[in-house]
Parts: sequence; C-alpha cells; structure tokens
Amino acid sequence: MMRQLPVTFYPGKIKNTLLMLISLTFVILGISLLDKNIWIAVLNIFFFGICFIVYVINFIPNATYLKLEESGITMKTLFKTTFIPWEAVQNFDTKNIFLFKMVTFNLNENLIDSKIKSKQGAFPDTYGMSAKKLSHLLNEYKFKFDDETK
Repeated sequence: MMRQLPVTFYPGKIKNTLLMLISLTFVILGISLLDKNIWIAVLNIFFFGICFIVYVINFIPNATYLKLEESGITMKTLFKTTFIPWEAVQNFDTKNIFLFKMVTFNLNENLIDSKIKSKQGAFPDTYGMSAKKLSHLLNEYKFKFDDETK
C-alpha cells in the first residue's frame, strides 16, 4: 500500500461535517436557552461556536494535513506546522482516548531534548482512514526510511 512520496492526507470530510453539524446544533440550542439560563447559554454558544469554527477551518485547503516524506512527517494543524523526522520516532501504535481511537507515537529518548516532559505524542486525526490502518502505514514508511538513513 506504500505510495510514491511525498503523499499528503487530509482530515476525513464525513467526520468533520458530522462534528461541525453537532457543534452548530449546540450553538442553536444555546441561543434557545438565552431567556432561561443566560450563563449556560453563553458558555454553550461560546464553546461550541469555537468548535464549529475549528471544524470549518479544517475545510480550508492546506489548513490541516499530514504529509509523509522521505525525511519524516509534516503535520499541519490549524496553520501550525510540526515536522517529525523518522528517526525521532520509535514506533506508531493506536490507543483509545476517550471515545476515539487515535494514532500515538513514542519518541526515541536518545534523540530528543531531556527537557521534554512527554516521550509520547498523538495525531489529532486519522485523516480519513482507520487508526489501525494509519498506524500500520506510518510504521511501514518509518521502517523503510529510517533503515535507509542508517
């Protein structure tokens, strides 16, 4: 299943659309509560309004993506870009976090700054595929390109 690099994955449109609609529903619910309980209504509108904006931003081209290259992974989330070289990662795995299955990774302790508190990270999305499939794909590329650099 390995593709010619670089390859770019974007967030799943169905999941984003569903979460966007749920957020919009709660904003509308908050508006309907304004005359009953203003504090709950305002907090509801504020929180789910921000969620709605985030999901809308995910539809802007190149606002959020995961790019696999021979040198490593470039992850862009809400216009913030992070680069992770293949050799900085020990392995990719999946983990259930709250209701979602996410792809996690363990950082190579020999290559990272000792000031970093967490030696583990996670991707914010599965980019239109299952967490297990994305984890497997990332491990394939990691082992292919990490071995080539040694």
